Amino acid sequence: MRRINIRQWMVILLSGFLQYPVTGVMNPFGIAYFGAAYMWPEHRNLLPVVTLLGMAAGIPQTMLLKYLGILIGVMFITYILEWKKAWVSQHEMLLMLSLLILSADVGYGLARDGISAEAALLHLKMGGIEAVCGALGFALFYSMMRVFLKGRVQEPAETSHEAEENFIKCRLSDMASSFRKLSHILTNEIPEKNGLSEGEMARAFSELTETMCAACGRREHCWEKEYYDTCHSAYGLLNLFSERGQVEKRQVPAGFRRRCIHLDGFLKETNRVMQTASLNLSWQNRLNENRLVFAGQMGEIAEIMDDLSLELSERKESSRKLSDVLIHQLNKKRIKIKKISVTDEGSHGRRQKIYLMARMRRGRCMTVKELAEAVSEAAGQRFVPEKDTPELVGRKYTVFELVEDTKYRLIQGAARRPREGGAVSGDSYAFIYLDSGQVLMSLSDGMGSGERAKEDSELMINLLEQMVDTGFQRRSALRMINSLMMLQGDRQLFSTMDLSVIDLYSGICEFIKIGASSTFIKRGSQVECVTSGSLPMGVFPEMDCEGFCRNLFDGDIIVMVSDGVVNRFSRGNEAICTLLSEMDISNPNGMASEILNEALDRPGEVQQDDMTVLVCTVCKKTASVL
Repeated sequence: MRRINIRQWMVILLSGFLQYPVTGVMNPFGIAYFGAAYMWPEHRNLLPVVTLLGMAAGIPQTMLLKYLGILIGVMFITYILEWKKAWVSQHEMLLMLSLLILSADVGYGLARDGISAEAALLHLKMGGIEAVCGALGFALFYSMMRVFLKGRVQEPAETSHEAEENFIKCRLSDMASSFRKLSHILTNEIPEKNGLSEGEMARAFSELTETMCAACGRREHCWEKEYYDTCHSAYGLLNLFSERGQVEKRQVPAGFRRRCIHLDGFLKETNRVMQTASLNLSWQNRLNENRLVFAGQMGEIAEIMDDLSLELSERKESSRKLSDVLIHQLNKKRIKIKKISVTDEGSHGRRQKIYLMARMRRGRCMTVKELAEAVSEAAGQRFVPEKDTPELVGRKYTVFELVEDTKYRLIQGAARRPREGGAVSGDSYAFIYLDSGQVLMSLSDGMGSGERAKEDSELMINLLEQMVDTGFQRRSALRMINSLMMLQGDRQLFSTMDLSVIDLYSGICEFIKIGASSTFIKRGSQVECVTSGSLPMGVFPEMDCEGFCRNLFDGDIIVMVSDGVVNRFSRGNEAICTLLSEMDISNPNGMASEILNEALDRPGEVQQDDMTVLVCTVCKKTASVL
């Protein structure tokens, strides 16, 4: 029980003095005061005792039974309502008091005066008047107590925290808008140039003629008497270079060859000028490409900020109600809660996480597993301790972290082999378990094989794991990685990315493929093939990212393979589907090894590519909800 201060003592004692009939037959304000004071849990041990003493001293014995019944009714109904929910609200208490007063007046009056229509109407009228007076009195007393006791019932003062959250959301939205505008400015009017523009051709023509013809003795003859033919021939040479990349002597028009006394030097200078102009064009396109990549990154940062702002604004009101329920229920088990926070996390707020600062009362101890069971019983769903959570609830306040248990679990397996004669495999894979209750089953195939391909694929997997662990959305992380690959300079990075994102709460699996081979879903003897025709990462600034969603059920098996496995089968995906439908192996490691061995046993050429097989089985937990 909380320590009672002087103000609360005054509220409790005043309840005894107010238990006197107002008109001789009614006591609406005494009952209304009791209901208002009973809203504060700190009063509930002493308040009924003081109120009962006041009733015994102030109310006539003929009326005492009626008001004692109302008093017991308020306490009993409050206890029933709070058995599986949060504290009774102001409106619920007001309605409860009104109905109890009305029913007590009618029932007590009819029992005293006998059952008749006239008596029923009279007592119904008197009961209605007393109920209305009691409701008005409750509203008045409750408002006064809120001011006097400086607080609302079971609603912690979080105005500063909420104001801080609102400020953060506004700042994130403003920053996201700024980054989005910056991205729009950077991407505005950046056409890719396939050739030199008219202005660039004119500048190249001026540079060429000024260099070669300015000091030539036949300048007057070529550029005055034969101006049209000379100009047309010179422009023709520039256009010829643009088409073929080099100008040779035999390609020069006959008239120009006869006139020009420095033809070899003119051709050499033409090639030099045009090579410089072409190099500038290439660099300009490269800069525009990098500008697009940078603009894409700015857009992704804006999306990440929007997602964070949305996550802050979508906190559910039910979380606060659950906090009240936990405080109330755990208090019965002698667990003292100092602070509690319930957050909705994961994809679409699917998962709840509870942070408790708790201790045991009266010197007792409890394991964190027992605490999790108590929380699960109160919440109506199973919670488990997070890793690194203290194992014992003792006499001192300690922070415990509990998370909603998942509905499914995975059993995973893998098999791999480098190409024939290779020392290392260029394929990389990972099973990434996220705090959101999702698992990323990822497979990356680096271009080629050997150490270089291994470095590229491992870089993709490591970057993806770090970014999603940090909080990046999957597609945002993939687009950022694609931008990084585009900014590698002279060294071109290409790598496929195959993702199967399994939500262990809902059983929904999202398949994201970027240049990857097919994924197979085995359900009994039926096999579904998920394919995509997208290009690998690092090819274009705008990444082609295809996604497919499927509902998974207990016993479903997901099989992911690299290109090296598919290419070993003459009928490709069709042959693998037939193999999986006939396969009856429950162990994921055994299934992965069997698929790899079947691919190696196929007749044909020497194994030309790295081979990797990933298998995971989806299993439903038997006790996900209490």
